[in-house]
Amino acid sequence: MRYEEYIKQIMDDFAEDSLIKPDAFPSMELYADQVAAFFGEQLRVYAADGQAPPDAVFTESGVSNLVKRGVLPRRAGKKYTRDHLIILTMLFYMESVFQINETERVMRPFVDNYASAFDDKIDFHRIYAAIEPLLKRNRARFSHDLQECVVDVKTAIRGEGIEDDDNTELLLLLLSLAARADAARYAARKLLNEYFALPAAGARGKQPKPAPGGRAKSKPAPDEKETQTTAPKNAQTKAQKNT
Repeated sequence: MRYEEYIKQIMDDFAEDSLIKPDAFPSMELYADQVAAFFGEQLRVYAADGQAPPDAVFTESGVSNLVKRGVLPRRAGKKYTRDHLIILTMLFYMESVFQINETERVMRPFVDNYASAFDDKIDFHRIYAAIEPLLKRNRARFSHDLQECVVDVKTAIRGEGIEDDDNTELLLLLLSLAARADAARYAARKLLNEYFALPAAGARGKQPKPAPGGRAKSKPAPDEKETQTTAPKNAQTKAQKNT
C-alpha cells in the first residue's frame, strides 16, 4: 500500500474511533474493572498504534493514583460515576502534552468544585458535549491538512531537484508533522503557565519528583509528635553550649 493511501486509511479510522461520543457514557455507576473495559472498548484505536491500551492505563491502581494527586474526584463507595468517566477522558487526551503535576493545576478547580457542598456544581456532561464536536472538527481539519501537506512535500522536493523517492518524502512529512505537534504543544504549555498558577510556596509542600513511568511518589509528611519533641532538645543543646 502506498503511504498516501495508508495515511488516508489511518486518519479515517482515527476520526471515527478516537473520540468518545457524549451519549456513550453510561448513566449507571461502574466498578474499577468495568471502567478499564469501557475505555479499552471506546478508545481501542490507540492500542493499534503500539501505545498501552486504555484499559491498561486506567487500572484500579492508576485511577486511585489520579484521585490521590487531586486530578480526579473521590468516588462515593466502590463505583465510579459518569462524571468520573468524563474527567478520565479529558485526562487521557491531555496526558500526551502535560505531566501529571501540570494536569493537576488544570483540573484542581474542577475537582474542588465537585467536592464542595456550597458551590454550584459544574455539569461535566454538558462541558464534554460542548467540546466533543470541536474535537471532531479539529480531527477532520487535520486530516484535510495532512493530505495537503503530502502535496506540499512532493512540490518542495521537485522544486529543489531532489531525487523523488518514498523515503525522502516520508522524512519531510514526518518533520512537518513533528513541527506541527511541537507548535501545538508549545501553545498549550504557554497557556497553562500563563493562566493556571503554580501552587503557592509551602501551600502543598515541595512537588515530588516523577517516578519512573511518569507517576510521582508522594513524600510522607513529618510526624507532628516527632517535630514537637525534637524542638526542645535542640533548644536545650543550644542553651548548654551558651553556658
